[in-house]
Amino acid sequence: MPQFVLIFRPTRPTSAADLPTRNAIARDWVLARRDEATLRAAFPLEPGGAIVSQAGSRAAVPEGAVASIVVLEAADLRAAVAIAGSYPNLAVGSEIEIRSVRSTAPQL
Repeated sequence: MPQFVLIFRPTRPTSAADLPTRNAIARDWVLARRDEATLRAAFPLEPGGAIVSQAGSRAAVPEGAVASIVVLEAADLRAAVAIAGSYPNLAVGSEIEIRSVRSTAPQL
């Protein structure tokens, strides 16, 4: 079955008081994907980091940063979009980019 990478980005800041609730909602959503056997991997990311290019490197800024990456199996892009559309934190300041994993990539 095809795999899709879901790239989660915040669309607005989250207060320190609201962060535990948002994280719990995200965790529960990912665990539900595991229980339905569509989850292949999940990687919450720490803030910050670096961006490397030919011009050198610079600090990654939190605005527009990737918050986490999830790899799912779905029948097709439409099914992956439907799964992503069920993410509860969309209503409180998240967006999800969905990319198909190229099937010709070597298995690790």
